[in-house]
Amino acid sequence: MNNNAEAGKPAAAINVSQFFSLIARHRPSNVLIAAAVALGLGETLLSLLIPLLTKNLVDELSAASLQTMTVIGLGAVFLVQTAMSGFSVYAMSYVGQHIIAGIRREVWERVLRLPVPFFDRNHSGETMSRVTNDTNVVKDFIIGHVISFVGGIVSIIGGVALLLFIDWKMTLLMLVAVPAALLILWPLGTRMFKVSKAMQDETALFQGDLGRVLSDIRLVKASLAEPLERKQGNLRITRLFAFGLQEARIVSVVTPLMMSVMLLILVLLIGYGGVRVAQGSLSGGALVAIILYMFQIVMPFTQMASFFTQFQKAMGATDRIRELLDEAEEQPEPEKAAMDGAGSTWGLAKSALAFEQVGFGYSEDRPLLQGISFRAEPGQVTAFVGPSGTGKTTLFSLIERFYHPVSGTIRYGEQPIGELRLEDWRSKIAYVSQDSPMMAGTIRHNLTYGLEGADEARMKEAAARANLAGFIESLPLGYETEVGERGVKLSGGQRQRLAIARAILRDPAILLLDEATAHLDSDSEQLVQEALQQLMKARTTLVIAHRLSTIRGADKIIVLEKGEITGQGKHAQLMESHELYGKLVQQQFFAEPSP
Repeated sequence: MNNNAEAGKPAAAINVSQFFSLIARHRPSNVLIAAAVALGLGETLLSLLIPLLTKNLVDELSAASLQTMTVIGLGAVFLVQTAMSGFSVYAMSYVGQHIIAGIRREVWERVLRLPVPFFDRNHSGETMSRVTNDTNVVKDFIIGHVISFVGGIVSIIGGVALLLFIDWKMTLLMLVAVPAALLILWPLGTRMFKVSKAMQDETALFQGDLGRVLSDIRLVKASLAEPLERKQGNLRITRLFAFGLQEARIVSVVTPLMMSVMLLILVLLIGYGGVRVAQGSLSGGALVAIILYMFQIVMPFTQMASFFTQFQKAMGATDRIRELLDEAEEQPEPEKAAMDGAGSTWGLAKSALAFEQVGFGYSEDRPLLQGISFRAEPGQVTAFVGPSGTGKTTLFSLIERFYHPVSGTIRYGEQPIGELRLEDWRSKIAYVSQDSPMMAGTIRHNLTYGLEGADEARMKEAAARANLAGFIESLPLGYETEVGERGVKLSGGQRQRLAIARAILRDPAILLLDEATAHLDSDSEQLVQEALQQLMKARTTLVIAHRLSTIRGADKIIVLEKGEITGQGKHAQLMESHELYGKLVQQQFFAEPSP
């Protein structure tokens, strides 16, 4: 967005400009749009012929000289106008659906490319609301109001032209409605925009609360937090109700006033026209035609009230969509990484991972890591220990490039990881955490998640090496068994083994383990540890450890304390030289399983 160019524009102009810019980016072919417009215009023009044909019909009936062609012509116009109306509505609906599909696709793709800090700042429900609710507002406006507005403008212009042709004096009476309608619409439209945007923001917050509660419903029930969540939900609903009433008050003022102004003009015209007919200066058929044209003009005017209120709502929704689209994506791919061969030169498993004076904090006033320097050699296990909150998991997030260091550099081999293509870099990493997150779907879907076209034999081999094959084969549906939302149908140990099998299947160059065997029984742990030992060979392996058995045989143990490295070495060395490490071991911080 060009902020300098838009700095001098009023907010309303920027909103309108953004709205049409967003629509234009996703419009279908010009031929289809032209066809939809042509059908709409054709249907409207045919509807304008009906009063003229009715005028002839009434005049012929009054003169007892009805012509067959008049009846046939009127019937034919009715049929063709009805058919064109149907095709016009479908064509315009297609255009609207095509535009909204494009907007949703753009928003969805942008959401997937947003960095992790964005999701730290925003509730998932609010983001969902922008992808669904706000795009629905724009869709309803395009499909439900644009076609009627365009047709209404043509009806007004055509009707006024034909009225001037029939009788210019009566037409002048009708024209006084235009400034009256504009005086009503202008201030109320601005108020509707503010109310609509506030209502959409509150809807997003409510949807955010709903997503949060539903995703952690077990915690809500186990904590007896239903009254708390009921109170919060009722507060959101009350606010939505209040905003809805504000919208209703605006509409309740706009619609009746518009209708009253138009009906007043219509009454005056009918009265004046009746006098003209009685005087013989106007035929009965002409008066009927004038009344029909007035209805064709009055109805679009009354619909304009709804159009402008919905337009303000659509601009409010567009404003929220634009906020999301303007969010910065994850680090752009540099040209260097896009060069041929860039992925193959650094992707060798024999490279070391090095932190060089890395500093990081989630906010400027709260540094978490300070001056972190170490090397994790390939084919070796580097373990991290230390009290909770010292930044062990954050180190993994920096390696995965969910966040970027505030200072210092992380290198893979000789190359800073920030210069590597993000997709290539993450394809070389497998992360097995304590939580073992699962996607709703089948076991097969979770095993091959992110690995398109994974080989069936390799998938089964990975499951076997993770001691998962026997469990899967015991299920009636085998690999097609549903795991439930967040894997609730599996035990903690089963989820852990599935996550390990997924890591084995990825065949990574860098393996990140956050106490990967924490939820396994002793028999399963032994089997999986053997599989992990095979997996660790010729790979850069980093482990966050909570138990002594996990890291006793590590090639290097790094002790983190208050965001700094206070010791490095093997277990025996640290027991002799590092006070905190020895204290943690003595206090059973690394709790050994009971024999």
